[in-house]
Amino acid sequence: MPNSHQDNQDNQERAGDIALRAPDFSLRQLSYFLAAAQYQSIQQAAVALHVSGPAVSAAISHLETMLGVPLFRRRHARGVILTEEGSAFAVQCRGILQDAREIASAGSLDRNALRGQIRVGCLTTFAPLVIPPLLSAAREQIPGAKLTWTEGHHEYLIEALRTGTLDLAVLYDFEIPSGIQFTTLRDAPLQVVLPASHPLAALDSIAPADLTTEPFILLDLPRTREYMLAALSSHGQLPRISEMVTSISMLLGIVAAGHGFSLLNFCPPYMVPGVGKVVSRPFQSQARQPCIVVAHSYRYHYPRVAAVMVECLATIVDNLVMQAD
Repeated sequence: MPNSHQDNQDNQERAGDIALRAPDFSLRQLSYFLAAAQYQSIQQAAVALHVSGPAVSAAISHLETMLGVPLFRRRHARGVILTEEGSAFAVQCRGILQDAREIASAGSLDRNALRGQIRVGCLTTFAPLVIPPLLSAAREQIPGAKLTWTEGHHEYLIEALRTGTLDLAVLYDFEIPSGIQFTTLRDAPLQVVLPASHPLAALDSIAPADLTTEPFILLDLPRTREYMLAALSSHGQLPRISEMVTSISMLLGIVAAGHGFSLLNFCPPYMVPGVGKVVSRPFQSQARQPCIVVAHSYRYHYPRVAAVMVECLATIVDNLVMQAD
């Protein structure tokens, strides 16, 4: 029986090799082609570029052979004129050469010169610890850019990327649909969240069997709800849900007060004065361990300002304190 997984992996590797392979033409050949299109004459293009006529002719012939279509219609003693395919190719060439000139221009890599608006979304559970430092980093590193942000649950962020409402989104890599590309920032293994005074807090890690009789505080958010319940039920344990909350701060407050345990992939240090604090321990679960990623639509034109924003996000997420001790 064919191994479809291996076939998919091989196809992906071949696609990656193709993406890294340089095209069989040079920027100089594109400039020769555009000059001939502008002057409608190979000889006049050669004069303007201070090269020989045969050099321009050779460049055009190479491009036509590579593309498999005629780019010009030759007119005896009246120069050349673009074909329909040549006109379409000329539009693409102008964009390529413009991008190349920007790369080569002085100061093109200066972040202070970057402009543009970036719309960033972040998963509600860790947005309070990601968005504030991102605002500071953006103002310091790319002052000419405008950052707007929002927070939301998984489905909202994915839909916003699909519709173009958001440019980037920071979330877990749960069921990322085709058409959404992402960069992995860090692992986010599942943790058991307990009041610091709980006897299980003395363990280095906690098994599902240790939680059989414990009341469960459920973070009742789309995607999170199903994942947490499945993580427990996959071990044959039906959780005894005592409270359902919709914010991580409320969840941590209820756990700190000793009303039960919870499960989180991200548990920052948390203490309520006069009530208590929480601790978190690795959960010995068969459930898939997700990663925090920054995602964007495949249709999104990925400008340099977005690349800088992703770099800032990677640093911020890498420095997050993920576990409460």
